[in-house]
Amino acid sequence: MIGIDIVQVSRITKAVERYGDRFLDKVFTVEELAYTKQKRRMGETLAGRFAAKEAFIKAIGKSIPWKEIHIQQEEGKPYILFNGQRYDNVSIAHEREYAVAIVQINQLL
Repeated sequence: MIGIDIVQVSRITKAVERYGDRFLDKVFTVEELAYTKQKRRMGETLAGRFAAKEAFIKAIGKSIPWKEIHIQQEEGKPYILFNGQRYDNVSIAHEREYAVAIVQINQLL
């Protein structure tokens, strides 16, 4: 199964401006927030992770709480941890206006 999502970076930055920690704490894990705070363009990084979570939900075909999907990095490559299982087929790209992510899942959950 494959999931793909595109997010306008300004949509995520506006949500952060409007709802602050309430939005961030609902969608992102502590580790994800720590990672994004190290980045020069935090909005793009948040949007990329948001898109990856959406793509994962689309790939599995069912709704999941945001924070149960953990976007991690290893040697510059993103992967997802969900229910103790690692999913490596994740790609995230972003630029100033948009972030896009694609997730491929090879086995049913």
